[in-house]
Amino acid sequence: MIRKVLKNLSWRYAIGEVILIFVGITIAISFNNWNENQKQQKIEIKSLEEINNAIHQDLLDIEENIFGFSHRVKLYKQLINHIENDLPLNDSLQKNLPYLQGVTTFLANTGPYETLKSRGLDTIENDSIRLKISLYYDFEYEKIQTNEKRHYEHHMNYLKPMMMKHFDLSDYRLIPINYEQLINDFDFKQSIYWALRTDAYMLDLYQALKKKGNLLIESLNKEIERLK
Repeated sequence: MIRKVLKNLSWRYAIGEVILIFVGITIAISFNNWNENQKQQKIEIKSLEEINNAIHQDLLDIEENIFGFSHRVKLYKQLINHIENDLPLNDSLQKNLPYLQGVTTFLANTGPYETLKSRGLDTIENDSIRLKISLYYDFEYEKIQTNEKRHYEHHMNYLKPMMMKHFDLSDYRLIPINYEQLINDFDFKQSIYWALRTDAYMLDLYQALKKKGNLLIESLNKEIERLK
């Protein structure tokens, strides 16, 4: 009888030990998983904050480029009006002529996005946010930079030679050497027509990029706040 009782106690003790070990291992694994999730979340938040800051910086450059394209589009429309209506050179046109020299380059801060890609885009668990970031950098930035390259090439290949031919470049005011000859130059007129098209298109792209950048920042702020 005593042996039977001792045997039952031994089995109960053994089972209790097994349960304790199982519970201990489960708690340890759960804690380890929780700890790893916390580390991953900190990396995710850091990545989102870095992207957020980069877009903020880029928006400053985007704003400057919008300013430049806006004034060039205004100048090209003014020049076309003078050319088509054979208007004399006036103070308003002379004041805007220096914008003819302008070219624009988008100095995008893509470092944080490249860092995110090296970490793995799946660092961002929210599928919607991850897709928005990818589209913003891989599509919107690429579209801007590709079209801006064409804008620069047109400026260097067509507008710059026209400026060297028709303007006194020793004066920052860009004074025409012979205004009548300038507005009657067919090649100059064609260059201005094309410049108006490309710069107006670039202005639209930049304004759209600014809007999308602000919307993305809004989404990033909400996601960062949720994760914290």
